[in-house]
Amino acid sequence: MRRFLALLEAGLKSNFGLSVLRHRLLRQKKDLWMVPLVALAAVSAAPLLYYYFTLLKSLYNLLAPIGQQAALLTFGLLAGQLLILIFGLFYVISAFYFSKDLEVLIPLPVRPFQVMLSKFGVILANEYLTVSLIVLPILISFGVLGRRGPVYWIEAALVYLLLPVIPLALVSVLVLLLMRFVNLGRRKDALIIVGSLLLIVLAMMFQFWINRSSRLEPDSAALVRFFASPDSLPQKTGSTFPPSVWATRALTGGLSAAGLAQLLIYAGVSIILLIGMAAGAEALFYRGLVGLAETSGRGRRLTGAEISRRLSSGRRPIRALFLREWRLMNRTPIFLLNGTLTVIIIPVMLLVMAKAGSTDSDLTSLFRLLSSKNALVSVLVSAGFMTICGSLNGTASSALSREGSQFWISKIIPVSPRDQVAAKFLHSYLVALLGIVAASAVLLAQLRIPPASFALAIGLALAVTFILTAAGLAVDLARPLLDWINPQKAIKQNLNVLIAFLADLGFLAFLGFACRFLSRLGLAVHAVLLALGLVLVFLAGLSWHLLGKFAEARYPAIEA
Repeated sequence: MRRFLALLEAGLKSNFGLSVLRHRLLRQKKDLWMVPLVALAAVSAAPLLYYYFTLLKSLYNLLAPIGQQAALLTFGLLAGQLLILIFGLFYVISAFYFSKDLEVLIPLPVRPFQVMLSKFGVILANEYLTVSLIVLPILISFGVLGRRGPVYWIEAALVYLLLPVIPLALVSVLVLLLMRFVNLGRRKDALIIVGSLLLIVLAMMFQFWINRSSRLEPDSAALVRFFASPDSLPQKTGSTFPPSVWATRALTGGLSAAGLAQLLIYAGVSIILLIGMAAGAEALFYRGLVGLAETSGRGRRLTGAEISRRLSSGRRPIRALFLREWRLMNRTPIFLLNGTLTVIIIPVMLLVMAKAGSTDSDLTSLFRLLSSKNALVSVLVSAGFMTICGSLNGTASSALSREGSQFWISKIIPVSPRDQVAAKFLHSYLVALLGIVAASAVLLAQLRIPPASFALAIGLALAVTFILTAAGLAVDLARPLLDWINPQKAIKQNLNVLIAFLADLGFLAFLGFACRFLSRLGLAVHAVLLALGLVLVFLAGLSWHLLGKFAEARYPAIEA
């Protein structure tokens, strides 16, 4: 146990780097600019959090009269667990098999399950932060609005602590099996990517099947029977992933026999999966590591003419650096899965969820109703959806960090910092464009948007994405994370990504409030959109100019 706790403590210190940050801020007086920047990012996200709590209050008041308020709990717990289940796959693969500290840990006198469980504990700590903005407001709102007693808050803390365990343990077992059989030397990276995508596809197919099979019967008698039980809506909502139903019943049951039984089931399944994962680690963990450090080329020798042609190609610096960025992203499975593929997976998941429900989902109907009343809503919501799918993936805000210990190469090559950052910008913007294209396809498949509104939405999304990409790069320029041992840390555990994410949300909220203000002044829709477009074009040009100047000033000061 002491060895496991020592490994866990070391992993947590390495993951969060709080001691290093405290030393740089308090002792060396460096990175002091981070304090107001983080505070500004938090303040910019406060309005969104306020509206989130307001929405939760409205939903609770809507469900309470029919006795279905527990569905709010189920929805929040289910959203958090499904988020962990799907995207935790990338995290687990990176932490278990691509960490550079494995070369140090394997020779130590510790068991494989101790190494794996220590890494699992670090992942848990990160997932608590990941789902906190989704789940904690729901737990708090339900307790406050329902005037729950101390027992609820104690059980809510236990439920939240166990929330990531079941999905992460399931993912870990699947990853152990995946890495045991796909780690085949020269093709391991491609097989890991294909295997990961296959697991995601299977998860979405399972959810599609569950939602299709759990539809309500259309007759009135079935509706009466459905709403007669206060457990019916939570049961239907959580049918995709039963642990969310167990947790809901535990929280609503309190100290009753039924409530305690559900809590025991929830905790018992979590413990059983942890034990199974530890047993699997003893048998499969180190076997899956064999051959991961191997690399291989294509095995063909270049002729003298080919060597001469490649060396004298005279490729333009920005183009060459853009190709380097593209290859670095696509040849590292963790970067590819968390960056490029995320912008495609998220819109596809939303489309599958919409198609798995009724032929005309409630959200679709609501959107069409609002669009029919106000064309501005149609344009802004569509543009916002495209922007979120394209920009909020961490590619721009980890552009320098992904180079890691190899950043010294960027400092010595005869290319100006402005050109290097331009190449990184083009790569990040291209990834965002893929997300915009995927989001556009989803909108066209699910919603009947007028062509003019759709074209305006794309134009606004392109302009906003340009600004957000430049802002993300500026954040990573200010404090690149280069000393990582796990590639996942460069893109998902990177504080820069969180800062950029909060800043992006704040900027989008500001644009929304500005459009609402202009609309209330009585301006026509086309006037509001014209003003918004002109402001965005100006900000895009300004952000590009400032990014280049910041790169020239910042690159020499970065310690490689």
